[in-house]
Amino acid sequence: MGVTATPVRRRVASLDGIRGGFMALFMAYHFGLTALTGAWTGINVFFVLSGFLIARLLITERERFGRVDLLGFYRRRARRLLPALVVLLLVVATWALLLADDATRRQLRGDIVATLGFVMNWRLIAEADQYFAEFGSASMLRHAWTLSVEEQFYVVVPLLLAALAWIGSRRVAIAVLALLAVGSAWWTAQVGLDGASAQAHAYYGTDTRLQSLLVGVLLAHLLAGPAALRTPSRAVLEPVSWLSLGALLAALVLVDPMSPLFFEQGGMLVQSAVVAVLVWACVARPDLSVHRVLGWRPLAYLGERSYGLYLYHWPVKLWLEREVPGMSAAVEIAVGCVVTTALAALSYRYLERPVLDHGLRGLVPRLRRPGWLAVAGPAAVVVMAVVVGQVPATGETVARPDIPSLKADQPVYEAADETTRVAMFGDSLPDRLAEVFPQEQYEDLSVVSLAVPGCDLLESRIAYRELQQDEPCRAAKRDFAANLRESGADTALVMLPTFAAIPHEDPDGNPIWLDSPRFRREVIEALDRLRDDASEAQVGLQVATLPCRDPRQMATIPGIAAYVADHPEVIDATAEPTVVNEWVRAWARSRSVPLVDVYEALGCGDGPVREVNGITLFSDGLHFDDEAAAMVWTWLAPLVRDQAGEAAR
Repeated sequence: MGVTATPVRRRVASLDGIRGGFMALFMAYHFGLTALTGAWTGINVFFVLSGFLIARLLITERERFGRVDLLGFYRRRARRLLPALVVLLLVVATWALLLADDATRRQLRGDIVATLGFVMNWRLIAEADQYFAEFGSASMLRHAWTLSVEEQFYVVVPLLLAALAWIGSRRVAIAVLALLAVGSAWWTAQVGLDGASAQAHAYYGTDTRLQSLLVGVLLAHLLAGPAALRTPSRAVLEPVSWLSLGALLAALVLVDPMSPLFFEQGGMLVQSAVVAVLVWACVARPDLSVHRVLGWRPLAYLGERSYGLYLYHWPVKLWLEREVPGMSAAVEIAVGCVVTTALAALSYRYLERPVLDHGLRGLVPRLRRPGWLAVAGPAAVVVMAVVVGQVPATGETVARPDIPSLKADQPVYEAADETTRVAMFGDSLPDRLAEVFPQEQYEDLSVVSLAVPGCDLLESRIAYRELQQDEPCRAAKRDFAANLRESGADTALVMLPTFAAIPHEDPDGNPIWLDSPRFRREVIEALDRLRDDASEAQVGLQVATLPCRDPRQMATIPGIAAYVADHPEVIDATAEPTVVNEWVRAWARSRSVPLVDVYEALGCGDGPVREVNGITLFSDGLHFDDEAAAMVWTWLAPLVRDQAGEAAR
C-alpha cells in the first residue's frame, strides 16, 4: 500500500479573522443591519480565500509528495462539507414536513435536492431569482448557492492545477490563471444586468464568480516555491495592508446592490485583487499590525466556525421573522447572531471537528462499520425531499369542503350552462390565485394566468432600484391584446401590483409619490392602455382593488426590509392602499368597467387583517395562502363570472 499524501495543515489566525469578521458583518446585514448595503461584496472575500487556501494545499501536496491524491482531496472535501450540510437539510425537511404550507413544501423539494447536489446556484438562475428583490417567502436554502459555486470549483481546481503543473512553466501557469480570471470578468460584463434572468446569472453564476476564486489560486501560485513573490518591507506592506482592509470595509457601506461597477465594469475583479493583497500581507509578514488585529482570538474563533455560521444563519433569520414578526432590527441582530453562533459552536465541536479528525468513526466510535453513514445520510435527505414534495397537485390542496365562504351573505354557487374563460393579469398575486384555482369546484370557469411575478404596470422607474422591469414584464404589457386573443379569454381580471404603493422616479431621478398628480396619471394611463388592448382583442375587462395587509408582516419581507426600514411610509401605504384604491374605483366608474373590490371583501378599513374566518391570509406577507386563496375564490369566482356575463349582454 502506498502512503496517502496528506498536506500539512497550518492555520493562519489572521486569515481566520478575515473570515470571522466578514462573516459576522454578513450575518448582521441579513439580520437587519441595513446600513451594510454592500455586504454582498463580502462574498468575494470568501471566494478569494477559498481559492487561495485550496490551491495552497494542493500545491504543497504536489511539492511534498510529487503528486496530488485526487480521491483523498475529494474525501477531505466531503468530510468538511457534508456532515453539517446533511444535518441542516434533514432539519429543514422535517420542519417543512411538519409546519410548512404546501407552497413552501413544493418549492423545498427541489431546493433540498439542488443543495445536496451542489447546484443550487443554477436552480436560482433558472428561476431568475432576485437576491435583493425577493418579494414573498424566501427559501430556507437560498443561501446554499455559494456552497454550490465553491463545490463546483473544488471539482475542477485539482485538474486545472494538474494541467498547469504538466505544462511545467511557472510563468505560463500564472499567465493562464490571470487570463482566465480576466476572461471571467469580461464574461460577467457580457451577461450584464439587463433583466431578471441576466441579474440572476450575474449574481449566482459559477462562471461569473470564477474570477474571485481564480484570483485566490493565482495568489497561491505567486507565493509558492523558491521563485515566490518577494515580500516587500514592513514599511511598505504595513500601510498597504490597512488600505486594502479599509477598502473592503468601505465597500460594505458604499456599494449598492447589483452595482454595475462590480458586474459590468470589472469591479468584482478589482476587489478580488484587493482581497489578495490583504491575504498576502497576512501570510507573508506575521509582524504586521493588521495581522495581529485580524488574528484577535474572537475573530479567529468565528473564522474557524464560519462554515456553521454560514449554514445556520439564514434559516435562523427566516425562522425569527416568521415566528416573531414584530421583533425590532436591533433585537433580531442580537438574538440572531447569538443563536447562530451557539449552533455553529455546537456543530463544530460535536459534528464537524470529530469527522475532520477521525472520519465518521469520530461520530460513532463504537460502530463497527461507520462508513454506511456516508450513504445513509444523503439517502435520508433524498427520501425526505421526496416526502416533503408529496403535496397535492395544484388545485387539490384548496378543494376542501370545509373551506368557509369569504363573506357570510354569499349565495350558494350554482354552475352556469356555458364556460367563462378568465385571464388573470398583474404580478405574483393574481399569478398565484390562478395557480391554485380549484377547477373541480367551478366547472363553468377556466382560469389562465397572463400575469408576470414582479411585474409593474407603470412605465416609470421604481424608486426601489433592485426591483425593475425585465423583458418578460415589458412583453406581457406590450403583447397584452395578442395574449388575450391567444388565451381565448372571455374576460380579463387586472389586479394592480404591490408596486402601486412604492415611489417611482421620473427620467431625472426625482421621486414620484402618491401625492403627486403624475403618479395618479400614470396609474390611470396604465389602466386605459389595458382597457384599450382588451377592447382590441374583443375581451371584457374587470379591475380589482388592492388588498390590505398586516404592516408587521410587510416589514419583514426578505428583500425589501432594508428599503422600508428607511421608508416606513411605504409600508403604511402598501398595508392600507386606500389612495390607490380610490383611484381604481373612480376609474372603473368613469369607464364603466366592472369592479372587483378585494379590499372591501376582506373587511379592510378597520386595521390590519391577518385572518378571515380563522384562516390566515398572507403567511409570507404578500401572497394568499392556499386555504385563503380557496376562500377568496368562493367570492371571486361567481362575481367575475356574473360580471363577465353582464358585460357581454
